[in-house]
Amino acid sequence: MNWNDVIFHAGNEELQRFIQLSILAARLGIPLHFHVEGPRGTGKTTLIRAAKTCLPAIKRVKDCLYNCDPVAPHCPDHQQQLELANQWCKMPFLEISHSAKIGTVVGSIDLEKLTSTQSPESAFLPGTLPRAHRGIVFIDEINRLADTSPALVDVLLDAMGTKPGRVQIEETGLKSIEMPLTISVWAASNPDEEPGPLSDIRRQLADRFDFAVQIQRPGDVETVRAIMQASIKQVATYAVTDPVAFDLADVAIDERVDDFLSTLYLKFRLESIRGVQAARLGARLHALLLGKSLADFADLAVVLPAALRHRLESPLLKEVGDALSVAASEQRQKTTATKRQIKEGKNGPNLRYPALWHGLWQRFIQNRSTYGSGQQTNVETTEASYREDDNEKKKLDAPDRQ
Repeated sequence: MNWNDVIFHAGNEELQRFIQLSILAARLGIPLHFHVEGPRGTGKTTLIRAAKTCLPAIKRVKDCLYNCDPVAPHCPDHQQQLELANQWCKMPFLEISHSAKIGTVVGSIDLEKLTSTQSPESAFLPGTLPRAHRGIVFIDEINRLADTSPALVDVLLDAMGTKPGRVQIEETGLKSIEMPLTISVWAASNPDEEPGPLSDIRRQLADRFDFAVQIQRPGDVETVRAIMQASIKQVATYAVTDPVAFDLADVAIDERVDDFLSTLYLKFRLESIRGVQAARLGARLHALLLGKSLADFADLAVVLPAALRHRLESPLLKEVGDALSVAASEQRQKTTATKRQIKEGKNGPNLRYPALWHGLWQRFIQNRSTYGSGQQTNVETTEASYREDDNEKKKLDAPDRQ
């Protein structure tokens, strides 16, 4: 996702501000570390990773793995050299994962050079921190890292302890290397999840961050809708090129469905906006599958249970189902043309009937424990249910034919 595609709102403006401040500081050679905490699904990681697209260029020694400043080279390869060729490159942005080892973060022996059959030599291969010199290092869910990888935390304490920090690369049989390190560390975590807030796990590391940034949920329907619509642009980035005659871009979504999903997110205080984003995308895909150009409540009814079953408990799921039935019924009553298309069977399967949706939701809620145990629904039983709903549809249509 591009930085320009991010939806900024009152809940994430503080994170936006400190991303901009940290980039500016890094451009000036000043490390600025911040840690953002907030509920799941509020866009912490999305916003941070999107910032990669607006990082400035830096001038470094040509092809230097450590991003040496030509004016003051610091790495073992260029420290004693003068009149070095230089080049412009994008400011580095690297991430440290929870599965990372000390060698990949700090550095290790360059096995390719060591095992060369022509001219073997002992050399170091820089890790994530040395390669991020003069740039950004991002650590997602840093509270988990602090809990499971104390050795990596010790490395971060050295890297963030002073400005500039330092990194020490050590390997048995080779002389250790210590280098200054100018990096800005950005981190994110969900304080309400295990193992808890970073300050409770490793207070010393929490204190290394210059700023503790907060991010909040969007607070209005218009913002939620904008976020859902922007997420489609990100999906398009990963689209596979295929010479087919249809495209998701050909499918719009009913504005009333967008209103429903936006209100749903706020009314039921969903922990993550990913649930409604997924439902919106699924509805459009379902419409495309049926050859429709507009995704409506019928398409939403098919995908919404799967989007929410792992995010809401059964009582709330029933309320969502009831709300969906009401919204769909209101749409059916207000749109005469849509009603006529439904009766003529032009808009796909019987799933567009409110009573049927309500039945689907009821069966879903009843079978929720079965789903959780990994059991599959019998196909014949499912088909029988659809036949029952078809009969119910005919009963609904009966009064209209008179």
